[in-house]
Amino acid sequence: MVKSSSNLLAADSSTLPVKVVIVNKSDVYVAGYSNNDKYNFLVTYWKNGKPVYLTQGKQQGKATGIAVVGNDVYVSGEVYNEKYSVATYWKNGVAVNLTDGHSKASASGIVVIGKDVYVSGNEAGKDGSYIAMYWKNGVPVRLSEGSSYEPTSAIAVSNGNVYVSGFEQDMKNLRLSKAKYWKNGKAVLLTAADKSATASGIAVVGNDVYVAGQQLGKFSYMVEYWKNGKEIGLSDVEGTGATSRAIAVMGSDVYVTGAKKGDGSKLVPVYWKNGKEIILSAETLKLNGYAEAITISGGKVYIAGEEHNGYSDVAKYWENGRAVYLGDGKHPSAAYAIAVVRK
Repeated sequence: MVKSSSNLLAADSSTLPVKVVIVNKSDVYVAGYSNNDKYNFLVTYWKNGKPVYLTQGKQQGKATGIAVVGNDVYVSGEVYNEKYSVATYWKNGVAVNLTDGHSKASASGIVVIGKDVYVSGNEAGKDGSYIAMYWKNGVPVRLSEGSSYEPTSAIAVSNGNVYVSGFEQDMKNLRLSKAKYWKNGKAVLLTAADKSATASGIAVVGNDVYVAGQQLGKFSYMVEYWKNGKEIGLSDVEGTGATSRAIAVMGSDVYVTGAKKGDGSKLVPVYWKNGKEIILSAETLKLNGYAEAITISGGKVYIAGEEHNGYSDVAKYWENGRAVYLGDGKHPSAAYAIAVVRK
């Protein structure tokens, strides 16, 4: 999330990242995880490329969402105890546990409206079920009954309405799932009865609800999004394979991030703008990468994600397609969320 007159410059490479000089006109926040020399997964966010560690030592976890309001930085994610993951958010580095740690739980996104903090996520139920839910100021709101596997992927709040994207997995047929979102706790199905799909992100503009996802074709998944329930395909070539991660809308422009299969069946980070595919790192077609999150600020497109550099996964973000490395290239790191604050 940094904007600069000289911009952030870093050459994409399959080798170790280069150093960059940053001149800020905006603050860029990216959330995910990083590793120390002991290979612990530390909950991390970067502000203008500088890491801030939200866990230390043996406490491991990852961040999945970030929101910045004034001088306050909110990060959603999870931390691991000896047995389970605990859904958590941090405000200015102070952890707020959303679950008690007696069962597996996770947080998938965060939105802050005034003094209210909304976090989407899940908690494990019985017999392998996963309960879709969100928390408002720490108070849980169940979206599903716990009779099926229903993970959430993102949250949006607009005009007092709470929207959460996700999907419902058929417990007897793992190839069959129904993309859906919940509005104020009421489920809205996006998938036809004869199709299998999942939802990965959500954006709400006025009365319009946009949900990104992927639908299973005859041979592979294809990326698409739904606008008010109407399906719009983005990767229509059967057999190629693609996956989505997030969606953003600015004016009449619709952006969806994700990955597509490149050479050697490896995944290449891409995004689609109004249906046009834009590859972020063409020279790394033989190495896996994902475009995980997106925001638009000051007419620029900021995308967070990670790529494998031949040594490990490296957290990075792209500003109008130019890569800025966050990880050191020697220890694994990843980026799952991004926010930009204009000065």
